[in-house]
Amino acid sequence: MSSSLGSLILMSVLVINIPGILVVLPQIVYVYQNLAYAQTTASVSIVQGSSSPSISKAYDPSPLTVKTGTSVTWTNNDSSIHTVTSGLPEKGNIGTLFDSSLISPRNTFVHVFDKQGTFDYSCTLHPFMHGQVIVK
Repeated sequence: MSSSLGSLILMSVLVINIPGILVVLPQIVYVYQNLAYAQTTASVSIVQGSSSPSISKAYDPSPLTVKTGTSVTWTNNDSSIHTVTSGLPEKGNIGTLFDSSLISPRNTFVHVFDKQGTFDYSCTLHPFMHGQVIVK
């Protein structure tokens, strides 16, 4: 079990009273609490026309601010194939955290952000497409 998960073990007994017979069965109940990763969701659109360098915002919203443990889903709403790949080409750190590979139109990619920070991402096919997720 990951150290970020809390667990609680409850000991109890189950008493069954059948006329003339008393049955006592020990029970162990495990309750898992995922306090550090209370998962929520967020969505980002790869906007129509984003493969054109003249578009002002290829990913919307960007920047996106979320809590730790948030599952972010990118949907390709463009007619071109794209990627959602961590890092920026000009910084040389492409794909070290996540890489969607090719996302066809109307398809999605999901990544869970499990640590705080500011995460830049881009499209490997259209390197001028930049986005950012801020995790608090």
